[in-house]
Amino acid sequence: MISTIKQFTFILLSFQFSIPAVYAGTIQGMVKDGETGQPLPGVNIMIVNTVLGTSSQLDGSFRIDNVPAGTYTLRASMIAHHPVHQPVQVPASGTVTLTLTLKETIIDFDPLVVTANKTRQSLDETPNSLSVMQAPEIRERQPLRVDQVLETIPGVHMVREQVNIRGSTGFTIGAANRTLLLVDGVPVMTSDTGQFNWDLLPVLDIRQIEVIKGAGSALWGTAALGGVINIITLSPSEEGRTVVRGTIGQYDEPRYPEWRWTDKPLYFNRLDVSHSQRIGRFGYRLSVGRHVSDGYTEVGDFRRWNATGKFTWQFRNSSTWMFYASYNYNEAGIYVGWDDPQKPFNVRPSNRNSRGKIEMANIYSKLDWLVSPKARLECRISYLMSLMGNQFVTSTDFNPARGLGAEVRANWLPHQSLDITVGSEYKWDTGNTKYFGEHKGYTTGTYSQAEIRLFEGILRLTPGIRYDRYQLIGGLSQSLVSPRFGINYRPWGVTILRASAGTGFRAATIAERYLSFESNSVTVEANPDLQAETAVSVDVGWRQYVTPDWYVEVGAFRSEFENLIEIDLRQSQIEFGRDIRVAVRFQNLQHALIRGMELTTAGHWWKRRLRLQASATIINHEDLTTHQPLTYRPKVIAFINPAIALGRWELHADYRYASRMEAVKLFSFDERVPQKVWNFRLLYHAGPVTMQAAVNNALDYYYTQIERNMAEIRNFTIGFTAVF
Repeated sequence: MISTIKQFTFILLSFQFSIPAVYAGTIQGMVKDGETGQPLPGVNIMIVNTVLGTSSQLDGSFRIDNVPAGTYTLRASMIAHHPVHQPVQVPASGTVTLTLTLKETIIDFDPLVVTANKTRQSLDETPNSLSVMQAPEIRERQPLRVDQVLETIPGVHMVREQVNIRGSTGFTIGAANRTLLLVDGVPVMTSDTGQFNWDLLPVLDIRQIEVIKGAGSALWGTAALGGVINIITLSPSEEGRTVVRGTIGQYDEPRYPEWRWTDKPLYFNRLDVSHSQRIGRFGYRLSVGRHVSDGYTEVGDFRRWNATGKFTWQFRNSSTWMFYASYNYNEAGIYVGWDDPQKPFNVRPSNRNSRGKIEMANIYSKLDWLVSPKARLECRISYLMSLMGNQFVTSTDFNPARGLGAEVRANWLPHQSLDITVGSEYKWDTGNTKYFGEHKGYTTGTYSQAEIRLFEGILRLTPGIRYDRYQLIGGLSQSLVSPRFGINYRPWGVTILRASAGTGFRAATIAERYLSFESNSVTVEANPDLQAETAVSVDVGWRQYVTPDWYVEVGAFRSEFENLIEIDLRQSQIEFGRDIRVAVRFQNLQHALIRGMELTTAGHWWKRRLRLQASATIINHEDLTTHQPLTYRPKVIAFINPAIALGRWELHADYRYASRMEAVKLFSFDERVPQKVWNFRLLYHAGPVTMQAAVNNALDYYYTQIERNMAEIRNFTIGFTAVF
């Protein structure tokens, strides 16, 4: 594997020196705002069908050297602006000077993405079903955490803190997830439980969120069974910039007097501060945040702190080095569910002192080396640490779970119609607690993919394949092959047709295999022989631009799963007021099918004063063995976001709907209702400061996502974001 990468690197280096400098030219120019005429710094500028690119400086200027003589298309893009495509003819040993003008937009319908093919390309060129949310939209929603952003993305549904892409995961009680979470393309799932920590990354640091729907293991390996979420962080700004964001809020009292569990007002607040700047070739971004809440239930309080740092260095040939680190500390009460249905915000007296804490750190370093105008090489090393505990632990009960990763990837464009990506990835995981012992394992993967462009890019074919081997030290070993194939066809400029088929897999986590303990009412049994889950996914879609500022997209999907790891749960005594004895064991239980349709539309009208985003996903899910619905999955999810802007004022409304869950694991006789939540926000822009007031769950709608856990009740917030 390593020798293959070395050989490919040698080919790339050889290719670098195959273009004599006498045949190379330069593209330079300025980027301006289409309305004000002012220079635009930080604009991404790339030469289509090459790996060459740069970004505009503080004065809007840009320069790309060593461009082989020929005819190209220059693409300039920036958040909240329409991308521009400019043909350019580069002479040998000559210089071309251009002026590019970008017009502002509320929603960028065709942004650059990197998750679909591990290379930069526009959204309309990908074969996958992929949704993107950028920083301006995220800021407008004023979320306190990343998961609050995700639940507004088409096809995404949150079950407590577990993310579901088109119903792929359900709820696994914190032991695994079938969606791969990345930060800047680096996996950030814990090594022992395979879970996410949404507090590890402050919302203020996000530049873009990309969500791939359907199996993605052909590029990303294990855990990409139902999809991939890539959270891309902001780069250092060209000029010194400080951003301060603060929010305070209060929970409403429960509607019924007998539900009230305290006479004290219940508050929450969050404060984030971020500063970034470029100084010559060096850039940095630093952020700190604090999030505190009294909670709306007994033992629902928490204290969270986080800090992040991102450092970059740009070499003279436009290659870049990046170092990123983040840390989060979370101390919280543990609310396990109500005991008395007449008191849904209370817990048993024996649980009132239940506390937990989580520490997590994520570090990675990347070198993106521009080898030639047609080739680049990226090397990455990463480290992820997580530590859990509670008030009963001793120093040996919990030890940090550690994940060490490395990746080498090469992109080569041997021809203007062919793009090749090859890479190799390695990950080492360890976990050690008294509840599942000490275990270690590693995963190695090798992948390759090509994009073939025919008829001047009207038709794009994307074949790919990946081989992974998972080895548990002293235990199970598994090897899996994940192929994929995608098609993107653009018969007209306003119509995009796409289709993709691929496979995915997820190796069982250490917790699923070895978790074993017994408490007063729960017995968890280990199962070290769990096989990897696998899936075959097919997805087709059609995107139609009705106007340059309005599009409609329709998609259909089908995923068939084998060996789904689910909880085999045996329980007794489900009557209220009596102890419940539960035996739990993770097993390869299910052969399942998920299929459905998705409709998405977004647009803005009346000189960007009116805006609408809406989506609806219909999901038919079935256990093919029992012919029963899968647990913790709605059959319909929908989201609508109308907004109006008048001068400095903006009014936004969000409506989230999820149909009643037809199947759950526990308390199946408890009443279950759909999710119907309205949120309203009022924003006022005063120069560098934006003020915001909101009411969330405005109609005070009561519902549960998992048994006997009331979802967030009505609350009121005020806040501000200031940019200096």
